Amino acid sequence: MDLIEILDSEKRRARNLIWNAAGDYSFEPDFKAYDGEGRADLYWNSIIGAVRKNYGQQTVDALLESFQGCKDQVLYEELAWLALENAVFLRESPRRPALPSLRRSYAKRVLALGHASDQTLNIVENAHFRRALGEDPSLRPWERKLLDALELPGDLDGPALAERILDTLRACFGFIPGETQAAEAREKKHRFLLGRHRKGSAELPPVRGFSYGYGEHTVSGQGGGREVSPPQRLLTDLTAAQSEAALRTYVQNVFGPPLFGAQQLQELEQALCVDEHKGCHLYYARGDDTLDPHIRGYAGAQRKTALKQMEQNRAAYEADAVRHRNSILRLTARIRNAMLAYLQPMVVRSASGQLDAGRIWRGLYLDDDKVFTRVLRTDPGDISVDLLLDGSTSQTDRQAEVAAQGYMIAESLTRCGIPVRVSSFCSLSGYTILTRYRDYNETDRNGRIFHYFTTGCNRDGLALRALGRGLDDSPCEHRIVILLSDAKPNDVVKLVQGDTLVDYTAQNGIENTAHEVRALLHREVSVICVFTGDDGDVPAAHTIYGRDFARIRSLDQFADTVGTLIQNQIRSL
Repeated sequence: MDLIEILDSEKRRARNLIWNAAGDYSFEPDFKAYDGEGRADLYWNSIIGAVRKNYGQQTVDALLESFQGCKDQVLYEELAWLALENAVFLRESPRRPALPSLRRSYAKRVLALGHASDQTLNIVENAHFRRALGEDPSLRPWERKLLDALELPGDLDGPALAERILDTLRACFGFIPGETQAAEAREKKHRFLLGRHRKGSAELPPVRGFSYGYGEHTVSGQGGGREVSPPQRLLTDLTAAQSEAALRTYVQNVFGPPLFGAQQLQELEQALCVDEHKGCHLYYARGDDTLDPHIRGYAGAQRKTALKQMEQNRAAYEADAVRHRNSILRLTARIRNAMLAYLQPMVVRSASGQLDAGRIWRGLYLDDDKVFTRVLRTDPGDISVDLLLDGSTSQTDRQAEVAAQGYMIAESLTRCGIPVRVSSFCSLSGYTILTRYRDYNETDRNGRIFHYFTTGCNRDGLALRALGRGLDDSPCEHRIVILLSDAKPNDVVKLVQGDTLVDYTAQNGIENTAHEVRALLHREVSVICVFTGDDGDVPAAHTIYGRDFARIRSLDQFADTVGTLIQNQIRSL
């Protein structure tokens, strides 16, 4: 594989991906991964960060340093990373819903490259990612034995994992740390004395082949015996501030112009990113479809991908336009019927109005002046709805479907005269991003909901807290929040629980999201969920939303299911 020069922008992105997965922004990564075109590899850098988080950097450094100086150093390094990848994937995937999707995407890219090679490394890597896609690769017995030994389980700790990897290399290649290097040095000396000395292999460059792309090694022990940059170091306040500024710029470049100014955003962060969400950041995007031609690199590519998804959302809606419009008509009718029931005229007794002849005696003998009746009618403006779409990577395979569902709900509410605000949320590198597609009074902007796209994780609790703060803008007394969510909160920034930090995933994330839902209910805000998850996530949805959620299994059920949810909430007001 030819060497390549890695752009600084891609190095920064690789660093952010590793920090994101590690949940730690205080170190300089000593190894970064890139694809065949020199772009930061999303999957492998996520794995590198997760390995540091789960097994500790010292264990990984010691393992990789044990290969230093071997003629087969690159082979051993890559086989070790293959074992680390399998183990950390099995450990992290239950609490990181996006990871399996990232792995499948990477595996498909690997197989699409179609590398034909009889080298052991390529054969084993190709077979490993075929297995990741559920395929059974064709292997010779010793190759299958090697692959089986490298695909280690996720329940091992760092030292045990390193020992298993070294045992495999010892059994399959005869590698013994230190002894192998010494034996190779003696053989080299012997050849020299016999006059059969061959030129030694060139010192390994800091950027060299890794998997089906490139790896950048930036400390001694992985750079061929020479130190190419200072050892792993803590970030100074200055570099941390620069990294934060770069991260804010990256978020803005991907999600578009901000909704609020810097001062207002800072005030919101100070009010909301506290307690359990301390250390998080917020960004509010306008949700438009503009493209700044000056944005280049990965951020520019991501923005273009988002714009392309917007077009696909619209196209998918129009491809089944008849059924979608019928769903809108049915849902509108269901909501309107509920509103009519809620707004039924109510006859009350009063001191003025239409005289009730049967009550005149009360005025004469009981001095009761309420001998008249008056009809009261409720104002439909008494109810507003906030629609919140989960925009995390776990929804990637159903982006067009979620956009269509959001549009149909908003359009039906609009036709019923109910003010509705529509937003999506996701989290990226410590930022929870809320993208607003339309506001309460923007009745002609439901089409902007097709600007929805997915990326990153989802810190549901903070998104609900931020949405709750925005409910103060509602012009109505009664407020309903509708979420389209899979009930899988997951974020890289840890959850603060007293003096300890815990992963924001699984039960921790579920309980925090449920707490924020209860906080809204305490404010007499109704919260319901259109559930988009799997069967295994139903208990989580029960924990978070109680009985106020429903699952959409087909478009034909959409209007009736969502209509029933909204009807029940309107009738309970």
